[in-house]
Amino acid sequence: MCIRDRCLLPISCLLILLISISGASVRAGDLISGLSTLSDSDIRNSAIAFVNASTSPGLEGATLKVDTDTRYSEQWRSSLGFSGEFTIKDHIFNGYWGFAIVGGSLSDTLDLVTDEGEPVMLDVKRDVLGLRGSIGMILPINQHFKLRPYLSLSISDLQTNSIFDGPVTVDFVDTSFCQTSDRLTVCDTSAYMAATSATFDALYSRWFGDNRLELDAQYNLIYTDSISGDNPILNTDAWNHTVQLKSRFSGPASLVTSGRPWRWHVYLDHTNFLGQDKASLGYTGLFEIGTGLLWEMNIKLLDYFGMQSVGINIGVITSRNVEGYNVGLTIK
Repeated sequence: MCIRDRCLLPISCLLILLISISGASVRAGDLISGLSTLSDSDIRNSAIAFVNASTSPGLEGATLKVDTDTRYSEQWRSSLGFSGEFTIKDHIFNGYWGFAIVGGSLSDTLDLVTDEGEPVMLDVKRDVLGLRGSIGMILPINQHFKLRPYLSLSISDLQTNSIFDGPVTVDFVDTSFCQTSDRLTVCDTSAYMAATSATFDALYSRWFGDNRLELDAQYNLIYTDSISGDNPILNTDAWNHTVQLKSRFSGPASLVTSGRPWRWHVYLDHTNFLGQDKASLGYTGLFEIGTGLLWEMNIKLLDYFGMQSVGINIGVITSRNVEGYNVGLTIK
């Protein structure tokens, strides 16, 4: 077992390389161009992928745009909440908890064609709003390395509006929730989503004088159950998993507020939605690079609940055919 300091950095670099390579490959079947190839499975996968990309643990707020020859989409996600550790007396480990209001929105336009070669434009709008709670523990391995396993439960409401502009004859267009007028077919559906996530976090932190290096490797195994009263296609369940790699380097800033210092930081993050079809959202992996300021608080409320810092992040997000940004407030 290799957990010494000199082993952690090479292992982290190897993980980044392997996951970057896996996220760069795109299967030919991931791209949808024909209307007849659009199946029930594609609809289920895209709905669950959107919910997981908006509400899963560890994801920061973001605004994304996908732009290809046959697809243009805009997506944002955001959360308002807090997470931290609490003291468990007479034990070598601490507890971990979190709570958040999470949400997101997607406007997705695809240019399709029928088997006869007639163009059809599909415009999909999705909105999700939910609550997420987490509970777990923090296990210190040594002064630099610790593990953080925890469970999360999220409950969310998904609303979807789909508009087909062109001739539609595919089987999943149900007259019970779709209305057709001339060339337009409008479908309105809703679903309740319940997701249980098992998260394993490996965290490394080391000081170099007044500067600090932080590395975080996170794996999420997610089970999602969907219930819809109007669209039987969305009565389904699925397993998904994600990997996140985060790196941060910080140093002291020449600013003090209420006797407590501010720190600057730069960061580089990578998120890979393993097993997710590229056709679902137009991407399977994201890179983010950014900077920000943190106000070091380091207080423990009621001698149990710790609060480390409050800050602001500004980041740029990129991937193949994807661009975006992240401007948000963070509380740790």
